[in-house]
Amino acid sequence: MNREVTVIGSLIFCLCCALFVFADDVDKQDAQNSERSVKQAEVPARALAGLKKVAGDATLTEFAEEVEHGHKFYDGSFKGPDGNVDVLVTEAGDVVEVEESIPIGKAPEAVRLAAEQQAGKIATYERKTLYLYEIHFEKDGKERELVFTTDARPYLEKDGSAEKE
Repeated sequence: MNREVTVIGSLIFCLCCALFVFADDVDKQDAQNSERSVKQAEVPARALAGLKKVAGDATLTEFAEEVEHGHKFYDGSFKGPDGNVDVLVTEAGDVVEVEESIPIGKAPEAVRLAAEQQAGKIATYERKTLYLYEIHFEKDGKERELVFTTDARPYLEKDGSAEKE
């Protein structure tokens, strides 16, 4: 009986330690990922040039600085033909992604059907364009390829679905 209490106590102690470590990792992740509104004057010149290039003649109305996975990005918003458009660029002005509001009718039928099946009534749709770079090369006599996000993180495909690291 005494031995069982010791084992159970040890297991509870280990579980508490694991939860503490997990919570600490979540805190570190949150500290590593952040977003804050900034003024246009706070956006580096190259990042601003990248945002303006995508916006074209549209006026950029909001700006944010984001830190994700230890990389700094800048976000700019403007009104597009169907609603709000958000553009995310690196400090160097390279486009990472574009998110644009679209009417439900502009979403592909397969997407609408799958979304309605899983979520029910849909309030809004956004089209997200993610910029990826595929590199083809030969190594050890075999054709190979790598895929990277704009900030050079590997982009992996697992079980037919793609995910960022």
